[in-house]
Amino acid sequence: MNFKKIFLVFFLLTFFNSLIFSQNRDKVKCIVIDAGHGGADPGALGKRVKEKDINLSVALKLGKLITDNYNDVKVIYTRKSDVAVDLYKRARIANDNHADLFISIHCNASENKAANGVETFVMGLHKSEASLAVAKKENAAILLEKNYENNYEGFNPNSPEANVIFSLYTSAYLKNSTLLASYVQKNLLNYTKFIDRKVQQAGFWVLYKVAMPSILIELGFISNVDEEAIMMKEENQIIMAKCIYNAIVEYKNKIEEDTKSFIPVDIIEKQSPVETPAINTPMDTTKQELVVKDSSNTISISYRVQFYATTDDLPIDHQKFRKLNDVKKYSENNWWKYTVGDEDSFEKAQKLLKEMKEKGYKDAFIVAFNNDSKITIDEAKRLSRKK
Repeated sequence: MNFKKIFLVFFLLTFFNSLIFSQNRDKVKCIVIDAGHGGADPGALGKRVKEKDINLSVALKLGKLITDNYNDVKVIYTRKSDVAVDLYKRARIANDNHADLFISIHCNASENKAANGVETFVMGLHKSEASLAVAKKENAAILLEKNYENNYEGFNPNSPEANVIFSLYTSAYLKNSTLLASYVQKNLLNYTKFIDRKVQQAGFWVLYKVAMPSILIELGFISNVDEEAIMMKEENQIIMAKCIYNAIVEYKNKIEEDTKSFIPVDIIEKQSPVETPAINTPMDTTKQELVVKDSSNTISISYRVQFYATTDDLPIDHQKFRKLNDVKKYSENNWWKYTVGDEDSFEKAQKLLKEMKEKGYKDAFIVAFNNDSKITIDEAKRLSRKK
């Protein structure tokens, strides 16, 4: 890291520390609601709807719920219509208004159409490759903005320095951000019945620059035809907004020692995809995630040992792999990943992993699949017990 970046880190730390100690976090009097994307930036594209439209609809519904039920809470939107707002301006809106909470609303997307579920992010270091990929894709919107070098102080979302700078802010508002995120995640899971992708940490610029507890919600996968069909319906957007509202109530009750009641929420029923004209644009992969649970009815679990990853699409018979047997590859988050083995038990995969490490692949690890869709190890073990 050069002297300029070191100076930047020092300056930002000083700036944030002054804000932290100058604001009262015992009350929630101002909430900034950020509808992700907008204008020329559609976000992720489903077959029928654009992410930016779902984000805005849920954001406006959430804001109305807050103002209808709290006379003493001010709601500010980063956008109230289909307009583009630069990431740095979204953060500035929150800081200039001395907001007590910042809530950014998004939909997820993946090249794997079976990927599904809801997840809520807080600012922090990437705990997984998937979280890093989501953050990089979200942050990459910076590069589409005019004069981004000046607006973001030369920040490059893919640079090693970005991770160092983010790490300095991990704990600034992490406790309260995580508390709010846990309430949001719980409520959305209870009423959408989506798969739980957990509360996670990742380095999003829009969260990193705000001086208050902040979260980024991925409501569901717009690239998944079932979840898209659910999220595009207004009655379900109302339910999601109510879930987030009740989470805010729970958070306020906790930190303010209040006892305000929740509003009633209906459970979203599983629905068939709506037959409406498709969007005539290619699938946008601004956000990609690994699949957590396979949606097919058949269960076919296999464990493999991943030993290599690259952005280049190498053939499985490449000279790098000629001394290995049963090499397979799969694509995830713009990376090609290479595995060996196709074991029917975790114990067999552990033996294979040991062999691979003895061959010099020290960073190899076990991955699991169900019908060739990647899932977590825990999910694979759970599904195996059902067989």
